Amino acid sequence: MLQSLSPCEAFEAISAMHRDLEDVAAAIRSEIRLEAEEAEREAAVSAAMRRDVADVARELMAHGDTVAIDAGERVFVGQIMAVGSDVVSIDRGPGRVDVHLKALQRLRVVKRARSGGRRGASGGAASLRARLLELHVSGETIEAGVAGCDEPVVGPVALVGSDHIAIGEQAGPEWFVPLASLSYVAFVRATDPSTGLGD
Repeated sequence: MLQSLSPCEAFEAISAMHRDLEDVAAAIRSEIRLEAEEAEREAAVSAAMRRDVADVARELMAHGDTVAIDAGERVFVGQIMAVGSDVVSIDRGPGRVDVHLKALQRLRVVKRARSGGRRGASGGAASLRARLLELHVSGETIEAGVAGCDEPVVGPVALVGSDHIAIGEQAGPEWFVPLASLSYVAFVRATDPSTGLGD
């Protein structure tokens, strides 16, 4: 076909075919890019569906966002400082509060951070039970929130059992709280003497 054309006509025909091929290649690249973006969106949705509340808390901790956590009859506002398997620790300015993830009612972002954040669980316990053992060793008076009660239980942690804590003096604890009912624990005074424990 090109042999019957003059050299100028043949050149124009080849140029037109080349432009057509470039258009087809651009359309294919665009379609591949759109398919890749769709696959990426689907993967992100799939990953988000596998996350649990602890994963969400770790993400918010990494961002450095200020959050509000509803636990029991209380709302705590601050930055997440550590996340364990079943506990999230909040730095609320004057002190720290440890919230049992199973008692968490809501978690929301109050203020997005522009920078900062932290990774890992430095300064935090691996679990609620581990944190309660730290509090027991400290001997300090704590406030323990109980699900469904508007009054917290106050006193030192006298004993950490397999499924409960005893609060009061070791000689005669006054309160026994099942771990399943425990919403949060916080120091009554502003500073946490067990901060250095377990680091």
